[in-house]
Amino acid sequence: MTDELDAADAAVISDGLRAYYLRQAGYYDFRPLAVFVHEPQTGSLIGGLHGRSEFGLVYVAWFFLPKDRRRARIGSRVLAMAEDEGRRRGCPRIALTTLSIEAPGFYLKQGYDVAATIDCEPPGLARYYMVKKL
Repeated sequence: MTDELDAADAAVISDGLRAYYLRQAGYYDFRPLAVFVHEPQTGSLIGGLHGRSEFGLVYVAWFFLPKDRRRARIGSRVLAMAEDEGRRRGCPRIALTTLSIEAPGFYLKQGYDVAATIDCEPPGLARYYMVKKL
């Protein structure tokens, strides 16, 4: 047990799963996906999202924008870009998770449905598993 993940150790697990997927499904189409947001004046990276596509699903693992960039439709555009790329990759769905203290309302406005809700700690905190047909 460790909270320090070694890249070589993680590769044993991911390589094993990749081989298993190939045997079971006959293919493995994992591709990373990222949409970055840069500061217009400096070009420095200030946020965006990253995730992956595989087996017909785009999954957004992380999505962050600084507070002063929210409510300016930047998040909607970033998410739309990821959805468009998912369509280009032949994915009929996109999924993500968000906490109740993050942005479930934002994703609902973008057409996402709540597929599952799991209570978290502390009491009152919940994680929403959300999905959208592309």
